[in-house]
Amino acid sequence: MQQKADILFPRTPLLAAGLLIVATLTSVALARMSPAPALTDLVKTAVAESRSLRFEDASDGSVHVYDSETEETVAIAAPGTNGFLRGMMRGMMRTRKQNEASLKAPMLLERLANGMVLLIDDETKVTLDLDAYGHTNADVFKAFLKSQSHLANQGGQG
Repeated sequence: MQQKADILFPRTPLLAAGLLIVATLTSVALARMSPAPALTDLVKTAVAESRSLRFEDASDGSVHVYDSETEETVAIAAPGTNGFLRGMMRGMMRTRKQNEASLKAPMLLERLANGMVLLIDDETKVTLDLDAYGHTNADVFKAFLKSQSHLANQGGQG
């Protein structure tokens, strides 16, 4: 013969958990239905400076950065240096390969009026806020802007 055990669970924590779930679902639903501006609308700031750049891996392991309009060499990252630039370009090129986009197409580097630096790949529709990776890493790309290029030529990034 089996005995039936009465297990009593306190109702207060159960009701509190239920109310928390309902409140969470309600707040998520309201947030999705609200006419909040998209992130891209929030970032619409005047462009202070821009440069179209092309990145190429050389056979010696260096990375060459060219101004895509003038074909001028902007910088050369020697083999084994500038890990952030190399990692960023590897990721961008991997995304281009996945999307079957041109690997030789230029990317747009923009400095906005508010100081934000963006790397824009029109081939894949990817826009990266470079400051999100830290100011030191963003400075690597800022050196490629014409207003900063004299600093790069005096021993800056490259």
